[in-house]
Amino acid sequence: MLYDVIIRFLAAAGLTVIINASGITTSTVVMSIYIFLILEVSLLFDNKWVYGTLTAIPFVISTCYTLNQDRIALRLFAILVLAGFTVVSSILYEQMMKYKNLLHRTRDDSKELEEILQDKNRRLMSEQDQQVHLATLGERNRIAREIHDNVGHLLSRAILLLGAISTVNTDDRLEPQLKMLADTLDESMAKMRASVHDLHDDSIDLQKNFDEIIGELKSFTVNTDLDLDEAIPTNVKLSLIGILKEAVTNILKHSNGDSVSIIMQRNYSFCTLSITDNGSISDSIKEKLSTDSYEGIGLSNIKNRATSLGGDAYFYTDNGFTIFARLPL
Repeated sequence: MLYDVIIRFLAAAGLTVIINASGITTSTVVMSIYIFLILEVSLLFDNKWVYGTLTAIPFVISTCYTLNQDRIALRLFAILVLAGFTVVSSILYEQMMKYKNLLHRTRDDSKELEEILQDKNRRLMSEQDQQVHLATLGERNRIAREIHDNVGHLLSRAILLLGAISTVNTDDRLEPQLKMLADTLDESMAKMRASVHDLHDDSIDLQKNFDEIIGELKSFTVNTDLDLDEAIPTNVKLSLIGILKEAVTNILKHSNGDSVSIIMQRNYSFCTLSITDNGSISDSIKEKLSTDSYEGIGLSNIKNRATSLGGDAYFYTDNGFTIFARLPL
């Protein structure tokens, strides 16, 4: 805008000099003022035709006035030079602003694309971490099953054989040794069962996983009411962890709120998980959710996790956005 003002100021100054070249009179002063005002006021209009017409009027006025003066050819030549300067300068300035805006738009698009790529990269890394974590859990479960099925069965057979030997034994001198061996085997069986139980429970630590996922909501005020019973079946634990992870990712990516409420309740036959944030929801998204025509992998994954266990998931938009999952035990 400043360059455009300068261009018109120079044009107005040149026309003023030409008009007052034969002497300064009241009419030439008034004409000079009008020329200056028209050239500068033309900047206030965005319409190209109005803008061009107002720019041309001062040159037409100056040309008409010059036709009645001395040295017409020289003055007309000077007006043509000024007109050419104004037109060329205006065109060059317009092109410069066009390329400048294009450069800014390209820079903004590049930043937006970079942010999208970074977000996808973070999501990919998070999914990879989750896959590694699930693979670790699966391996721990496999080891627990191997110990239970193999070592447990061998110890059970040894205890049964020892019981049979103790029953038919008639040598009192062997009684203390057989009892000691029986106690040792019983203790070994108890410790093996405890180790398998601990290994299996540690493989799906619901409290630890929930704490890690909720810890990602650093910029939100989080209120929790969690009934984290470790007796929940493994497949239900994995679904709860996956649903909470998807919900938190959805909040971090889309929510404009500042508060999150997470409630998990459990009874004899089922458990429920509710995640609510106080962000605003557009009418178009509300309509899609009401007709189950929503887009996005996250919400579909939540629905699929729940239905795969015979449960269901619902999405509500009252006072924010709520994900509610009900899973049978």
